[in-house]
Amino acid sequence: MKKKTAIAALLASLFLLLAMVLVNMIVTATHHNKTAWATNVTKLPYENIYIKTKEAKEKQYQLAFQYPVFKNASLNDAFEKYVKRKEADFLKEIKKVDEKKLKKQPASLSLTFELIPAGSGIYSVLFDEKTYVTEEKSRSSAETFIIDTADGTLARPSDLFIDPDKASSALHTPLDLKSSNLFIQKNNVVFLNEHDKREGSLPVQKIAPFLKKEWRERFSFEEAEEKTAGDEEVKKVALTFDDGPNPTSTEAILATLKKHHAKATFFMLGSRVEHYPELVNKIVQEGHEVGNHSWSHHDFTKLEAADVKSEIDRTSAAVEAAAGVSPLAVRPPYGATNENVNEIIGAKPVLWTIDTMDWKSHDPKVICSIVKNETKDGSIVLMHDIHQTTAEALDEMISSLKKQGYEFVTISEM
Repeated sequence: MKKKTAIAALLASLFLLLAMVLVNMIVTATHHNKTAWATNVTKLPYENIYIKTKEAKEKQYQLAFQYPVFKNASLNDAFEKYVKRKEADFLKEIKKVDEKKLKKQPASLSLTFELIPAGSGIYSVLFDEKTYVTEEKSRSSAETFIIDTADGTLARPSDLFIDPDKASSALHTPLDLKSSNLFIQKNNVVFLNEHDKREGSLPVQKIAPFLKKEWRERFSFEEAEEKTAGDEEVKKVALTFDDGPNPTSTEAILATLKKHHAKATFFMLGSRVEHYPELVNKIVQEGHEVGNHSWSHHDFTKLEAADVKSEIDRTSAAVEAAAGVSPLAVRPPYGATNENVNEIIGAKPVLWTIDTMDWKSHDPKVICSIVKNETKDGSIVLMHDIHQTTAEALDEMISSLKKQGYEFVTISEM
């Protein structure tokens, strides 16, 4: 008896399932105006990635879609919805057109794509859309998505950035990051206009600090190309300033740097960033680099691991909120570090090769003398932008080093 009941229940379940499938097919056909599709799926030369092709030819319109299919169900669902939305918008638009015109010249919509690798399991999906409704309404456009095939994350290009507006302004991007398309290839971020034409590129090293941490860690950036013989002849020095920002002295330092077209790196305290966010943003907008110098200037080697991490994370969050950039370079207060601290930082800490002792002498002449006598190619100069005397020393210091053929670069450019 129990066996018969189980079989009956199974048959009832199967019947219900078939009924649901049949109803869904009817609804789908009605929703798509009974469009007759020809569909096939072929393999792409990437692991677990396929290309789906759907074509339909009706009396009043023609549709041709190509889009990627992945192992990840959430990505597939997202692209299916994307294609259906394109189809629905198109069909809605042609309903407004005289049927006689459509019979004479059917409307058409085609959607193709290009897949560009940007890291392990990370791809840019570049869609190219061509629409013909009437002769007056013929257009083409491009749209880009960045995807992670492992976890199914999908983002628009602007979603990659902490603050796309501030990044656009600071980087002088060829197109506005908030509305443009882009993809990452080798060492460059390539910008595309709405017609899928290239509008320029930027090195990834410049754009990386402006990326959200979760995306910055996803990309596999190749190392920069080796220096040419001409590049090796240029002597470089990195001017660095700790403990700021300070409204008076930092502003004076910025003015001098601007006068000499020199770049510098400012290792900031998070507690001061919180008070002067506009100044932090100005530093970034003028092309300088911002580094992390902790929140409250405690010796990292005397703190618990959790406290060290908090000091770094709080400062990073404050800088990101103020300027839309992440302070990737870390300089521990007092230069105090050890293996445990280095592990928490996650990279080699940035120290210095020349200590101006500006905090001790407060004498512009002494500060200049130390830098003039000790600077060599590749030097990293330690100063503090909280002292007005340091600001006063800077003009003569830069002028002297320029006469010696030095180029002033940020830490990341060193």
